Amino acid sequence: MRLRIKVGGFEVEFEGTLEEMISAIDSIPKIIEVTQEATRAHPKMASSDLTGGVDQSLGEGPVAQEIDAGPPPIQVSKEDSIADIVVKIMNSPWGKKPRKLDEIRRMLEMLGFPLTRSTAAVTLLRLTKAGKIRRFKDESGEYLYLQLISTIGEQSLQQSSDSSEINKSS
Repeated sequence: MRLRIKVGGFEVEFEGTLEEMISAIDSIPKIIEVTQEATRAHPKMASSDLTGGVDQSLGEGPVAQEIDAGPPPIQVSKEDSIADIVVKIMNSPWGKKPRKLDEIRRMLEMLGFPLTRSTAAVTLLRLTKAGKIRRFKDESGEYLYLQLISTIGEQSLQQSSDSSEINKSS
């Protein structure tokens, strides 16, 4: 019997008898936690496969390097839907820059939420129609997604009020 778990760019495989697999199942949450920590600690490793090849899904250049820097610092709870997680990602500093569908999918995968292209596209379309994120086409006709301008303004105001409170207390 064989069991394979993939989190981000890491993959763990178990092989053994039924009894060994049952005992291994109890340790799966800890394995996932350790794997996610390793993904955050070594994002370059997470973006390459285990044989040492380079993941070409995003190509080379600054965008790929930025995604390899790791997922944005967001809090995900068990109650969060995929749409909620996407909104949190897009409302983070990472979402200030226009992002392609595949970039968003890659970020979700790094957070442990792999989605098919069609599921991600439908989720992004629904969020756009609900007014939670912004969508527009680039020169090549591909859709780009961006956090709402009002969200960017709120974050700037929050950061400036935080820094002014620090200055007052000094």
